[in-house]
Amino acid sequence: MPSVETFKPLPIECILPEMFPAIALYTKGTGSNYVLYKPYDRPFTLADKDRLERTNKQNIYIRSDDSPDLTAYIEENLSGFLVDDSISQRSKNMVLYQTSMEFVAEIMEAPHMLAANFTRCKGLIRNLMKHVSTSASLLSVLQEVAAGHLYILSHSVKVAALTMLMHEKAFNICQDEMLDVGIGGILHDIGMTLISPDILEKPEALSNIEYETVKTHSQKGYELLNKAGVFSDITLTIVRHHHEKWDGTGYPAKLKGNNISRSAQVAAVCDIYCALVSDRAYRKASSHAEAIRIMTSEAGGTFNKELFEQFRKIVDSQAPVG
Repeated sequence: MPSVETFKPLPIECILPEMFPAIALYTKGTGSNYVLYKPYDRPFTLADKDRLERTNKQNIYIRSDDSPDLTAYIEENLSGFLVDDSISQRSKNMVLYQTSMEFVAEIMEAPHMLAANFTRCKGLIRNLMKHVSTSASLLSVLQEVAAGHLYILSHSVKVAALTMLMHEKAFNICQDEMLDVGIGGILHDIGMTLISPDILEKPEALSNIEYETVKTHSQKGYELLNKAGVFSDITLTIVRHHHEKWDGTGYPAKLKGNNISRSAQVAAVCDIYCALVSDRAYRKASSHAEAIRIMTSEAGGTFNKELFEQFRKIVDSQAPVG
């Protein structure tokens, strides 16, 4: 049987029998085994869906090779899924964030297609915007988003969601500006596509030269998006300046204080928080409380104290209990 890594879950609630594409479906067997439930050339019927739901199965699985077909199906129906009261919030969370991560993966693999995928990006961010405004506890949702070897993908989605939440709660901005903020968040690390995988995937500490190379990603990402010619100044500024610091020691331009745009400052705070609370190859994730303690010690240097206090209040109110 194929290994676990070759399969991806799909909530059964989100399969529309009359519209589902020709994709083979699997159920999870014992251990790491997966059992073929439906070959690609047999339609998935309402009877199939009822049968699976009667046996209390929440998910069915597809092979990773079929991800493009599944992503196209999900994106086409995503807005409908998110307003369907018959679909659980868990399934909505799972589908929205998994689809967003698939999009980021595609962009990371083919950054030259940024302009061609601009409309798709806006559609996903609009759905994330709605989710951010209705989620009772966004941080609980983000804890469920896969990381591990998918770190850069999950990190991009988390930063976008948290950056939009911060803007929604702390600032009175219009929907168009929020859209630009979300696009900047989800693409903030696009410049990493231009850094050698040998450096990005290195499990141990980077050398000084390697670290300086990684630091070029924000400028390279800005240049890549700017060349595409379809992104707003707000989006471009977030991508270029999300590593600037309040005291002027950041990069790439060593901007200081409020010379750093508000949206870039917010993205920087969210970027650091999301990095701290995620597992990495070289360290375990910090708890919410520990991440806030670390960031509090850096307020006034790495970021504006008042902005951080606004951020802290927002994420404290969203933090999972326990």
